[in-house]
Amino acid sequence: MKETLKTAKNRKQKRSIKQIIVRYMTMVSVTLGVVLVFLMIAASTISTSSVLSDSLQVLARISAQNIGANLHLLADRMDNMVQKPEWTDPEVSFAEKQELIDESKKRIEFVWIAAYDASGNKLYGDAAAPESIADKDYYEYLTVTNNISIGRPEYDNGIWQICVGNPVTDAEGAVSAYLVGSYKYDMLNDVLSNINIGAGGLAYIVDQQGNIIGDKDVEAMGEARNLYEMYKTARNQEVFDSMLSFQSNARSVFLGTEQHYIAYSPIPGTNWTLMIAAPGADFLGVMMGTLAVSILVIVILQVCARRMTVGAADKIAGSLLLAAQRLKLLSAGDLKEEVVFADNNIEAETLTTALSATITKLASYIDDITEYLGLLSSGDYSHDVKDTFEGDFVAIKDALSSITASLNDTMERINQASLAVRNNSSETSSCAKKLYDGSMEQSAALKRLTGKMEVITHKTDEIDENAERVKRSADVARERVENGRQQMNDMLSTMNSIHEDMKEIITISQLIEEISSQTSLLSLNASIEAAHAGESGKGFAIVAQQIGVLANQTAEALNKTGDIISKASQSIEEGMKQAEATAESFGHVNKATADFKEISNNLIHITVEQKEAIQMASQEVQIVLSIADTNQDFAREMDETAALSLCQAQELEQIVSVVKLRKGQEG
Repeated sequence: MKETLKTAKNRKQKRSIKQIIVRYMTMVSVTLGVVLVFLMIAASTISTSSVLSDSLQVLARISAQNIGANLHLLADRMDNMVQKPEWTDPEVSFAEKQELIDESKKRIEFVWIAAYDASGNKLYGDAAAPESIADKDYYEYLTVTNNISIGRPEYDNGIWQICVGNPVTDAEGAVSAYLVGSYKYDMLNDVLSNINIGAGGLAYIVDQQGNIIGDKDVEAMGEARNLYEMYKTARNQEVFDSMLSFQSNARSVFLGTEQHYIAYSPIPGTNWTLMIAAPGADFLGVMMGTLAVSILVIVILQVCARRMTVGAADKIAGSLLLAAQRLKLLSAGDLKEEVVFADNNIEAETLTTALSATITKLASYIDDITEYLGLLSSGDYSHDVKDTFEGDFVAIKDALSSITASLNDTMERINQASLAVRNNSSETSSCAKKLYDGSMEQSAALKRLTGKMEVITHKTDEIDENAERVKRSADVARERVENGRQQMNDMLSTMNSIHEDMKEIITISQLIEEISSQTSLLSLNASIEAAHAGESGKGFAIVAQQIGVLANQTAEALNKTGDIISKASQSIEEGMKQAEATAESFGHVNKATADFKEISNNLIHITVEQKEAIQMASQEVQIVLSIADTNQDFAREMDETAALSLCQAQELEQIVSVVKLRKGQEG
């Protein structure tokens, strides 16, 4: 019941050919549509990104050059003013120089212009000019480079300004003052305002630290903004590092949560960089609209294709249904039911016609095969297959004929083989009996050999234990000899030290002897001088005499001490020679002990190898014993099998005797 339900469920899960055609055609069309959409999106995105990046890079380079040209124009104006000799002429007063400044201001649209000394304090100029420029960035550049410097835009007196400074030098090249002029920021803002790149496009002038110092949105310039702090990502930092190293390039980055295409280029003559950014959404909107229309067209085409596919699938499925119903009856064994011919197309008509002819031929072939197999099942191998098969079915006829011929030949051979088996079975039984008896004798001999091997193994274990004892005794002896040799070396070292000390004592004795000699000589000289002194030197003469006596006693004691030390030194030298000979003997004993230990180790190694060899031989004997037992069992089974083969040969003779062969002989 469960199998029936499972089969029914599997049939429900299977789809008709119409469903398969419609499903796969739909899948193909949808896949193609999706692939086309993705290809269009990728191609549009890549082309838009490439064109926009190239355009932005060109625009950034041109705009940077325009800004640089405007700044260069301001610098040229200041340079032309500085070239006037009145600035360095000591006979021209500050009032006259002030008039020059007023005249220049009328010709050029300065916000203010003034001259400053080396410390940055104002010498003369407009009242709107600051009293000191020491805290300005361009002042530092002026003092360091002594060349034209442009300051960053700054907000002062209600307007954004750009200051340009130029040193005033005399004929010898010495700087006498710094002439600084301030221009309106409008000249830079005009360039930035003309950079129109989408509704949310950005245009910044950035200094070397990433600070935004120029923006086309003038109101936002008052905020202290830094690119690194505004957009903190690793990729953005890499792009900003490249931008601030005075490179020109175009990249795609995320400024906050929005994707932007940016381009940057250094502004000539400054340490600034121009960066322009275009939001990707401003340029991808049109592309996305075009893609939406394309997707709608693709969906409409897929709907039309599905309808056409359903119509074609209906025709194909109707034609195949007729053939499938007849094949279903054929699979159930119905060869009599007529085939319904389909005439809605050439392929279906050809299919049903061929199916009808196939069923007719199959019915004929099955009848002939059934008749022939009936003869074979009755034991009649003398007939041939009817010659009614065509095409590839001829192979069936040839196979049946081959089977019949093979059966005839096989039955003859079986008959002959049964006679041979009957004759050989008795001989096999006799040989098996002899093999069984020999296996019994071999097993008994191997068991005796196993007992002897166990005795040898026990004796080898005893030899191994004795060798281990010898090794331990050799280790102890060597350790004691080593200790004696070490003690002898210590004694030699001590005697060497004593010998060296004796040498020092001899040296000291010689020194004392020399001092005693000097003392005796001194006593003699003192006595002589005391004699010259008369009565006043008598006391000193007695002292000198006693010193002489003491010196003589010291000399005698030193002589005796020298003799004793000489004898002791000779005794020590003889003791050292004997100790060295004893140490050498200990060395020979130690070597002999080491040789004895090596012999013991070799004996243990040989004993271990003998033990392993005996164990291996014992294992091999066990294997041979196991084989002998197996041969014994095999011989018994062979005897039983031979008796069984004799009975089977007799039964086979009876079976073959009822078969009818083509040669007219009965088995």
